[in-house]
Amino acid sequence: MTNFVLVHGSYQGGWIWQRVASRLRAAGHTVYAPTLEGCAERRHELRPGIDTTTHATEIAELLFFEDLRNVVLVGTSSGGMVVCRAAEQMRDRVARLVLVDALALFNGERTRDI
Repeated sequence: MTNFVLVHGSYQGGWIWQRVASRLRAAGHTVYAPTLEGCAERRHELRPGIDTTTHATEIAELLFFEDLRNVVLVGTSSGGMVVCRAAEQMRDRVARLVLVDALALFNGERTRDI
């Protein structure tokens, strides 16, 4: 089946995907819905320097260390920027990007520009 990685937005955690993840798993898919560093239940890990780039690296490392291939990356809110950057870092492992009410940057645009 398909490997899904579901990425939340700011001030959220992986738990926002619980109902979606349950349905995907019931259909036989593998689903990861991590909470990113400094967010939600990982808020105690908040530190200067955490941004969408560090979050993207976190997702890229998840793909690498779990040896995930043909992944569907799904992002919502600022998670859209995270999955876009992670896909750039791990092109050979990503099959599709899905943006759900998400932010995605134009070429050359930076987060602080929007």
